[in-house]
Amino acid sequence: MFGHVQANLSDLTEEEKSRYKAAYCGLCHTIGQRHGQIARLGLSYDLTFLSILLASLYEPEEKCQSCHCIIHPCKQHCFLTNEATIYAADMTVALTYYKCLDDWKDDRNLTHYLYALSLKKHYQDVKEAWPRQCEAIEKELDALSQIEQSKSTNPDAAANSFGRLMEELFVMRQDEWEKSLRTLGYHLGKYIYFADAVLDYEKDCKRNSYNPLRFIETKPEEMRTALEGMLGYTSNAFEFLPLIQDSSLLRNILYSGIWLKYNRGMEKRRKKNHD
Repeated sequence: MFGHVQANLSDLTEEEKSRYKAAYCGLCHTIGQRHGQIARLGLSYDLTFLSILLASLYEPEEKCQSCHCIIHPCKQHCFLTNEATIYAADMTVALTYYKCLDDWKDDRNLTHYLYALSLKKHYQDVKEAWPRQCEAIEKELDALSQIEQSKSTNPDAAANSFGRLMEELFVMRQDEWEKSLRTLGYHLGKYIYFADAVLDYEKDCKRNSYNPLRFIETKPEEMRTALEGMLGYTSNAFEFLPLIQDSSLLRNILYSGIWLKYNRGMEKRRKKNHD
């Protein structure tokens, strides 16, 4: 369900590319440092966006370091870390742990169950540090699972649930920016859920799996306007925040990069149908 919230690298300056890569590597490094190397498998660009956004909003002290890693064994690379990176690393583990448990309950996926077991202690630590967010993850993923298993005919039910989950994740601090962050996270979550539904529509129909688009008259290829509306609410909330650092990079992600996965999927579908 993740992978949509990424940068459009072709439209970034070299400086912005370096910042983006350093933030991504910083999140990867922090996940491994706090929760073990296997936890790095949960790394995503979506949580990288969250870490950059919160760092831009709160401007915490930032550390820039260099190191080797498994992906870059021969050449040192720079990585950025700060308070927001730590938060995003903890949320990565929380999401990964509970999603793997959910996959085990729904599909009896043994690999995901074993992965969840390896993260259990780390998740407990995260839940102790961030109880509000973890309770929301548990509650909404449970609700999402029930909606999908019951094959609810309400097309918004599952998307609203995932939106509420994302809404809670975007609030690191309950302060004067909470309302805007909640609005941003909620509508971004709805976009992610519906964009996935569009891209998975044919596969879900063949497998008789749940897909909310099966209960509406709008065809999957006609959903772009609705998706643009969800991102409109997201963008309005984003522009209300007093962001300076990395603001151009963040706009690149929200206004351009966020369409990359969707556009690739739709183009692949058009070619398949044309052939």
